[in-house]
Amino acid sequence: MNSKRVVITGVGPVSAIGIGREPFFAGLREGRSGIAAITSFDTTPYRSKLAAEIAHFDVKEYLESEKTYLDRASELAFAGMSLALEDADLDARKLDSDGTALLLGSAFGNLGTLGMFFDDFVKKGPRLVKPILFPHTYSNTTISLLAIEYGLTGYHASFAAGTVSASVALLEGYDLIRQGRAKIALAGGFEAFSELLFAGFLHRGLLSPREGTREICAPFDQSRNGLILGEGCGILVLEELESAQARGATIYGEIVGAGMVGDSSVGDAGGGNWILEAMKRALKDLPFDEGDLDNLSANANGSPILDKNEGRAIASLLERNSVGVPVNSVKSMIGETLGASGALQMIAALGAITDGFVPSIHNLETPDSELDIDVVRGTGEKKDVHRVLLNSIDPGGSIVSFAIQGLK
Repeated sequence: MNSKRVVITGVGPVSAIGIGREPFFAGLREGRSGIAAITSFDTTPYRSKLAAEIAHFDVKEYLESEKTYLDRASELAFAGMSLALEDADLDARKLDSDGTALLLGSAFGNLGTLGMFFDDFVKKGPRLVKPILFPHTYSNTTISLLAIEYGLTGYHASFAAGTVSASVALLEGYDLIRQGRAKIALAGGFEAFSELLFAGFLHRGLLSPREGTREICAPFDQSRNGLILGEGCGILVLEELESAQARGATIYGEIVGAGMVGDSSVGDAGGGNWILEAMKRALKDLPFDEGDLDNLSANANGSPILDKNEGRAIASLLERNSVGVPVNSVKSMIGETLGASGALQMIAALGAITDGFVPSIHNLETPDSELDIDVVRGTGEKKDVHRVLLNSIDPGGSIVSFAIQGLK
């Protein structure tokens, strides 16, 4: 059986640089940074002070029906879903439930509500906890609420795979449509910022700044010193090509290849071989090779080790073609959005194809001399972009790479 072709007909980005397709694309073109001083809690006790929070966000604009309570993570997901469906010109209630899949990923799910519930439990005891909070503490609460809201009774799955959560959801949607098991997949990921999440990453020593350095998100820079967290949601409408064409849908791009591997050494010094393998698998059996790429969207988030491993893998993949394939990372603008990052990266890559513009890496002053890659600096690069390879990497060992292209 021939594989179905999978295209993207709608996007719903929710980020610190823009909410919705056009504001998000404009933020990328303008080189806007969403990283700023944290406002949601007092940072006095903490060494780090910055994050990419989403300001001026009101979920009521995106709800089909009134809600008594929604976790912050669910609010972001509801916004992303509403935007993606609107962008694809789809009415979810008129979709074929059996042929529509709902696939969402999140690294930490509804952690904010879980923290509030447990705090009440410790301080007040089990009799005085707020019962309305409990159903919102589960990692699959958000996808269940969305399924109920939009009457989606078909196949749906919730993924918790760290930083690659959204990418795994997208990979599942890609496979379902290719195999003819679904005509449409609503896929992506979400992550909410909270003090509990922030404190956990800080305690693990993953956040910028490190001792004696300034707080900055500087992917691939010689002086990078850790990541800066962000929050957001990215949901994409994946559709079978013939179905999309039959309804006259706008097509932003096509997923033409994907590769997924896993090995715990990816976060160790010299652990880039599996990143290289994932990229090779994404390009396998395609009518073009790495030299035909117009852009490589890196996972890079400012991690001293992971950025180096990814940079070396990219250099190995491109070899003599390394000059001329611009490498960028949107995490320097939107922060490390964890479970949402892969989806927001893919939407940004579609923006590069649509706008003919590759955004720059913010704060990249002195590129790491050990990495022989053509990183995008300054104000970005105007370029005819048709083919993009993007990486999504979790330091625990999971790696997903996608090859996407504009539809000619």
